[in-house]
Amino acid sequence: MRGLKGAVWAVGLALLLAGCGGDASEPESELLGKDTGIRYDKSRVPTVRNMACDRKRGSIRYGLSVHKDDSLPEHEGENDSEDYVCHGPDRISVAVEGRTVAVPHIAAEYDLYGAVPDPLKTVKSVYSESLAEEDERTLVGEAVTVTTKTAAITCQQNVWETFPMTTCLWANHGAVGAVDFFPPAGRHTEISEAVARTRELIATGLVESPR
Repeated sequence: MRGLKGAVWAVGLALLLAGCGGDASEPESELLGKDTGIRYDKSRVPTVRNMACDRKRGSIRYGLSVHKDDSLPEHEGENDSEDYVCHGPDRISVAVEGRTVAVPHIAAEYDLYGAVPDPLKTVKSVYSESLAEEDERTLVGEAVTVTTKTAAITCQQNVWETFPMTTCLWANHGAVGAVDFFPPAGRHTEISEAVARTRELIATGLVESPR
């Protein structure tokens, strides 16, 4: 289990803007397809529209760490877990303990596995053992789970102290990930937007293994 990381987490989460709200509109689902055999060598810096993304640098840990599932086959390559951050055109800067700090709009984690036989079952397990069990976060409303042809995604609005966040956990047949959306307008990112952004992160942040 990998949860929040003590004081480092407190710094990262305390950088969120205050305020709640947002439209938890439910996006459309597709039928989750069968395993095509695609696996991944590594993750890479994702591409997200209207944002600049990069590998997470420095000691501050932004975002929720997903629950590691030891029952899944291990990834055979190096760097089976990586973190990335994405910034929009208007940087989020907040005052924390007497200093001004810039935070990302998105923090994303990618964990690679040899196989994820049932992405929907895995994402439900990850949700229940990561976000739903995190006692420093208060869940807002109901979690929304959608499936695409290749992945299962569960998104949940939540609050850490007074800071509104939207968090999405996802799994496909070769990887599992977590995405935290920081509130650029002082309110929750809408579920529909969070799902769309998460789909971008999945599609552009993984490098397929040669067959």
